[in-house]
Amino acid sequence: MMKNFLLIALICLAFGCKKKDIVTGNDITKYNWPLSSATVKPAMVANGMATTNYMTMPGNSTCLNHNYTLSFYDDGFFSVSSNGPLCDMFASSKATWVINGNDIKLNNGMGNESVVKLNGNTITGIDTFEQNGVTYTVTYIYKAKSK
Repeated sequence: MMKNFLLIALICLAFGCKKKDIVTGNDITKYNWPLSSATVKPAMVANGMATTNYMTMPGNSTCLNHNYTLSFYDDGFFSVSSNGPLCDMFASSKATWVINGNDIKLNNGMGNESVVKLNGNTITGIDTFEQNGVTYTVTYIYKAKSK
C-alpha cells in the first residue's frame, strides 16, 4: 500500500511540476516580455495615498498598467507596446538592442540608452528620477511569455 502511494506521489510530482524557462542570449526573440511589476521606492503619493506600485500611478506611467510589453526581433530591433489610450504615441521604429552576457543594451531610437538584466525568464530594469527634490528608483520586472 505504501509503495503504491509513493509511486502515485512521484508520478503526480513529475507531471505536476511546471518546467521553468531559462532564456539565454538571442533566445529573447522567442518571447514577448510583458511587464509584471514596477515598484517605486520610496513610495509616491497618488490620489492622497502612498503607493509603491508605479504601474498604477497617474501620468506618464499609466501605459504600464495596460499590457506593457517588450518584444525583441532577430534583426536587432525591439518594440514596446501597450494597449492603453495614447500609449502608442511614444513608440519608435528605430529602437535597437544588443546583448552582452546577461546585459541587454536598449536604445529607444530617440537618443536614450539603458541597460536591463536578463536572468532566467526575467528581465529587470532600473530607472532613477528626481521629482520635487526626492530621488525615486523604479524597478521594472518583465516575465518571458512564449510568442
